[in-house]
Amino acid sequence: MIEDTLTLIHLLTVFWYVMGLAAVQFPLIRGWRLEDVRLKAAAFEEASHYQGLLIVPGIIAMGVSGVFMWTEMDYNLLSTGWLLAQESLYLVSLLICVPLIGLGLRRARLASLQAEKAGKVTAELREALDDNVPIVFSGLATLLLPVMAYLAIFRPA
Repeated sequence: MIEDTLTLIHLLTVFWYVMGLAAVQFPLIRGWRLEDVRLKAAAFEEASHYQGLLIVPGIIAMGVSGVFMWTEMDYNLLSTGWLLAQESLYLVSLLICVPLIGLGLRRARLASLQAEKAGKVTAELREALDDNVPIVFSGLATLLLPVMAYLAIFRPA
């Protein structure tokens, strides 16, 4: 009974994180492609909002619920090979992808707000848009999800 409850909680936190990735990626890409500076600023503002509301708490809740779930199922978190690989991919997402998404998004958001105030695309905004770090690392975080799902579902030896 407790395993089923923890599995449900973990699954819901995974959906929370996935919703966060989608909610950030759509306005982020829209902001990168738009020409109007006001619309760019609004798109980056929306992406920034969902980054703090969904991605960050979602990935933290996903990790915590996963630890509780796997330990309740009597898996050793340090000696089970596939679970160690799962943890490594999670840490890459948590410690590399999510912070770089946030940093790149913050840079683009601030530059777009400055450009909006100036009424035109500024050199800072052009430079921020040339550096597509948040798009690359949000894509990488998305690509890590099917691998982590495969490891959790099939638990290869």
